[in-house]
Amino acid sequence: MNQKILTASLAALVLTTGAFSVQAESTPPNFYSLNEVVVTASRTPEKKIDTNADVAVVTAKEIEQKHFDDVAQAVKNVPGVFIDSHGASGQVGNSDQIYINGSPNVVVLVDGMRRNTNGNSLMNASIAELVAMDSIDHIEVLKGSASTLYGSDAQGGVINIITKKAKEDGVSTTLRTSFGDNSKEKYTLYNAGKEGNVFWSIEAGKELQGNYEDGWSRNVINHLNAKHYNAKLGYDLGNDSSVVVNYEKYKADYTSPANGSIDKTPAKGRKDNDAISLQYNAKLSDRLSNQFSIYRNTTSFDIPAQYWAMKMKTTGISDQLTYTANKQTLTGGFDWYKDEVPYNMGSAPEGDSVHNIAFYLQDKIDLTDQWNITPGVRVDHHSAFGTHTSPSLSIGFKQNENTNYYFNYKTFFVAPNMYQLYAPGSTSYGTYYPIGNKDLKPQEGNTIEFGINHNFSDTLSGTFNIFHTHAKNLIHYDYVNGYENTGKANVNGFSLNLNKDFSQHWSASIGYSFIHMPATAPNKNINSDGLLPESTLNINVGYQADKFNANLSGRGIMNRYGNKAKDEMRNYANYWVWDLAANYQFTKEAILFARVNNIFDQFYTDVGTSYGPNADPTKYQYWYSAPGRNFEIGLQFQF
Repeated sequence: MNQKILTASLAALVLTTGAFSVQAESTPPNFYSLNEVVVTASRTPEKKIDTNADVAVVTAKEIEQKHFDDVAQAVKNVPGVFIDSHGASGQVGNSDQIYINGSPNVVVLVDGMRRNTNGNSLMNASIAELVAMDSIDHIEVLKGSASTLYGSDAQGGVINIITKKAKEDGVSTTLRTSFGDNSKEKYTLYNAGKEGNVFWSIEAGKELQGNYEDGWSRNVINHLNAKHYNAKLGYDLGNDSSVVVNYEKYKADYTSPANGSIDKTPAKGRKDNDAISLQYNAKLSDRLSNQFSIYRNTTSFDIPAQYWAMKMKTTGISDQLTYTANKQTLTGGFDWYKDEVPYNMGSAPEGDSVHNIAFYLQDKIDLTDQWNITPGVRVDHHSAFGTHTSPSLSIGFKQNENTNYYFNYKTFFVAPNMYQLYAPGSTSYGTYYPIGNKDLKPQEGNTIEFGINHNFSDTLSGTFNIFHTHAKNLIHYDYVNGYENTGKANVNGFSLNLNKDFSQHWSASIGYSFIHMPATAPNKNINSDGLLPESTLNINVGYQADKFNANLSGRGIMNRYGNKAKDEMRNYANYWVWDLAANYQFTKEAILFARVNNIFDQFYTDVGTSYGPNADPTKYQYWYSAPGRNFEIGLQFQF
């Protein structure tokens, strides 16, 4: 561990040294890394280099060129983010669980509106089933505690999905179709336009998947028939003000293995999700702006083989005022949401609900031309846990236009979800296993972090972040006692990211993240009993020409041991997965694109933490092999 911290310190020293020795004469307007404008870090627009936070962006260019299947695939290569996909897709079987900086407590937003559900212990949000990729402009990933601005569940960070907005009058339509092995088919239509003050977008799509082969050429049961629709209607009120109504619908039926990839018993399921929202943005004066949102999200699934059908619903209202002075930005507002389980046929609570109301205030003050300070506070009142206060403090030092240092102290509280609170116990083979515990306490703690954002030159940028998180009242499941509060934990980690433009044609990026979570017991592995890797390395190389572009991406997983009681998992603790995407624009309106995933046919899993790939599937081995090498080719027309 000391060696890892030493490595982090040396990396910080490199960045710091560069800050003093390498000065960029100018930064071109299209510099893609640190001159981007982001909103998630402070809930107000600011340049990425000016943010006192570790923020990664999946850009519109990446989304366009790499043709991601869903949001989960788009963010899984962000350093510090880990997603446990169950086989071919999070749309098949259990939804993806998201981790940021080792924490599963992550807030997922769409255009700043909450999309988390709180009735099921298996997920934060159905991230693979959220907004279709054709509707997304970019995705912002805030790594690190953000409870002051975003409340409970934001211990690890925030994923904010920003949808496309009408840019000018006129109408455009995009048609896309693609085919691949494993009986994969995708069809999408995206129409957007603006006429006068009225703007809109309409998206519809269908996706099919069949059985696939893993990296050992073993056939895995897999079937997906998914449909999604999205309609947005807005009115431009002038003076940077607008009102927007949005509706989304996702429906799917699927088949997956009942107990791990090699199980030949099929488990059929259905999903039915929808979301509706209204958002009002108003520029009240040159200094004062307001954003008001009201939303309702539902998530439903039915797994007949497991006698489990469940519906979850979240309703919320939020309002935010932002006041900007010469050397001060004051942000304040309130959030209210209610999570409920209207229906359940399985082992989670039916008819129960929780609600939370919160008020927050944050003030970024420029003390000098270089120094700034941002105090903040949030007060939450939870229906089950009463009132909690979450203060925070950020200090920034902007040495020049190319270098920004920051130090953050942030507190958090994480309320137990309804499953952990109210789920009834179950009986198996005559033994009763408790689950819910109404006496649970919220998880609380704080995070300290130090970071640097730096432009080494016009073509080279980097970020560095190191953090320490202290948490108490950890929530853990025990077969004897059910969910219970355990002791304390100290989590340490760091991340490093570099972006380089070698020429007008070639670019590359590299990202490294390290995390150490101590074992909860002598018979457990580090990092949540080996669920999370100790280190990840992400590499991307891009080539851009007039009519052709290509991107090679690699994700290296290191020291992900799995359950300590199952030593076989150590044989699969380290692996690399490489993907290639390419596009050729053969006419002004038409693009031919192709993807090759897992180029080297690597055998791996994002989920399996116990037993091993050769275990008896009747013993619930829960090893979900990822697909081996597979391809996709398609056409896109825009007119």
